[in-house]
Amino acid sequence: MFARYGFSLLRMQSFVETTVNRFVMCTYEKFEARPVFRTVDEMLKWAELVTVITRINYGQSVSMSALAGAVSLAGSGGGLWSVEGGNWQMAAGLINHSNVKLHLHEEIQSISNLGDYYELNSTTGNTYTCEVVVDELNIQFTPPLSIPERKLQHTHATFVRGLLNPAYFGLHAASKIPELVATIEDPDLPFTSISALKQHNKKDVTYKIFSRTPLDDKLLDSIFSARRETIRINWGAYPQYHAPEVFAPFILDGGHLYYVNAFENAASTIETSAVAAENIARLILSRFFSQVPLGLSKLNASGEKYFHVDL
Repeated sequence: MFARYGFSLLRMQSFVETTVNRFVMCTYEKFEARPVFRTVDEMLKWAELVTVITRINYGQSVSMSALAGAVSLAGSGGGLWSVEGGNWQMAAGLINHSNVKLHLHEEIQSISNLGDYYELNSTTGNTYTCEVVVDELNIQFTPPLSIPERKLQHTHATFVRGLLNPAYFGLHAASKIPELVATIEDPDLPFTSISALKQHNKKDVTYKIFSRTPLDDKLLDSIFSARRETIRINWGAYPQYHAPEVFAPFILDGGHLYYVNAFENAASTIETSAVAAENIARLILSRFFSQVPLGLSKLNASGEKYFHVDL
């Protein structure tokens, strides 16, 4: 690795740590001092980020912003962590801690602005009224809203239990194939990466393959010398990035209809989404109560009476 890339890996690691830590830590450590942002552009300009090139992790070409590039590179380092028992426990813990009323197996399909409140209609036929709504965009709005179109980058994840074919990679033995095979931007290459997830024995390994298009059986039979099991998943993993980005607004209608996922066109991770969501919460407080932005810990419990939510 060093013979091929020299000190580039160290410089990349330093850039990633500096950029991501600068954005995230400034957000959390300067909670009371920092401003509340009304747009994604304001958040990025405040962090003073520049354009960078990368396709690692997001599976896309080099046309993305500095923050998206740095965040994607952060996933390539060794200092990564997971929750024992599954990362799903983090989301479950946040839901339980927030003490919300959770509606499972139900989606909001339309929202109408009725002046003093919003009417929400769900896929189960229920109707709710709220004074403040934080939502996604896959919803019908009345009156209609003009919002920049978001195209998702689809990632085809193919999980194969078997053994890689060394001849496909120009090698003589499967043991010579590295645990991670990553590719450059080349339309003739059918996959983005192949990585070993679990080795059951020397001739039985579970692999994960990322690609932009589906991998058919014929191609898989050429990549693998043996396949015991194959699972295919197609998912809209993240937005398609193109710098400079055109961002949807946080405030959709001039009232109290908020779009928390607007920041995903800057970077799409749990951590950056949490930063954006916290900003939305403070933005709601500052606008709904017409006061200087507060730290969430300073919100007086008596302020709850100003909200009407029957969700």
